[in-house]
Amino acid sequence: MQSSRGARGSSYTLVTPANHYPSRLPQFGDAPVVKLVTPRMAPSRIGQYLVSLSAGAGSGPAAERGWESFLYALEGDAAVVSGGDVMQLRAGGFVYLPGEDAYTIEAGDQPARLLVIKRRYEPFADVAAPRALSGHRDDEPFQDTDVPGFRRRELLPTTDPAFDFNMSLLAFEAGVGLDKVEIHDEEHGLYMTAGAGTYLLEERRFEVQAGDFIYMAPYCPQSFVAGAEPAEYLLYKDVWRDGF
Repeated sequence: MQSSRGARGSSYTLVTPANHYPSRLPQFGDAPVVKLVTPRMAPSRIGQYLVSLSAGAGSGPAAERGWESFLYALEGDAAVVSGGDVMQLRAGGFVYLPGEDAYTIEAGDQPARLLVIKRRYEPFADVAAPRALSGHRDDEPFQDTDVPGFRRRELLPTTDPAFDFNMSLLAFEAGVGLDKVEIHDEEHGLYMTAGAGTYLLEERRFEVQAGDFIYMAPYCPQSFVAGAEPAEYLLYKDVWRDGF
């Protein structure tokens, strides 16, 4: 039996590859799906899945009106088709879909691994919902922060109130971390994309590494410090809404 670093507290869950339990969802056909978090784990308002497609394999129609999705390619390449548009996904590529049209996914000549986030869109007043958006992590350079050695790049617009969540890549040089213990209203879905480090969750510290996933509920005390090598993670955060 593999040893497990997985853990669960009152406001967080740490899921490591040793904890993965592949299941199935109709919209992804026969592709193995690891449900990293769903609303069954209250108070989560998102589903975040790790989907593995074999070469040339595809999915059935996914998403329903009112549900938005974000797809990020970890490995391989795939094509996402929605509303007549074909959006290519290679490693590091991403697609945001507002849920007006169902979408299908088809892997290329090599197997593909995707992170998929699904949540119900929260409209606000007269602000129109976003349109579909696609890109690649390299489209925008990393931006420095007030902490030397800590940089970030945003995959979705951060200043547009039409978007009710952000997806950010946070990168840390070796030994660098967040400058405070954060406690805030936003929930997080965090996937370690590179390196390793120590994550503070509530009052416990956990060693984390590439391939690990953390769900943090609103007001979970949290902080991170990279280890002996640079580290990076992809972070979901709900924004522009007040939680009512």
